[in-house]
Amino acid sequence: MKAHSNAQKLVDWLRENQPATVAQVAATGMMNSRDASDAVQYATRHGVLERIKRPGASASERVQYRLTGHALPALKSAPVAPSFDGLLLAWGIARTPPRLPAHTSHKLELTD
Repeated sequence: MKAHSNAQKLVDWLRENQPATVAQVAATGMMNSRDASDAVQYATRHGVLERIKRPGASASERVQYRLTGHALPALKSAPVAPSFDGLLLAWGIARTPPRLPAHTSHKLELTD
């Protein structure tokens, strides 16, 4: 996931350079401004970064970000393959049909 890897780069960089704005992160050249913005949003959403508002600063310097001390969540190792087993379980349908008692069948043959 690109946002997660960029957020990890951002966290590593902020350990030495916090607080910083999105413009400062983009100025380093490690990612463009769009990727920096996405990484900041991702890290903020997961509680890794917090916003610091500076009244009276210019628009690009008004909001800075610093680390909260929380780690980024780990990525899942592999995507889960779609399966109907969960649906069958939710609907109460057995994966293997039950053995129902059945009468023996009779076979009739006609002879000439």
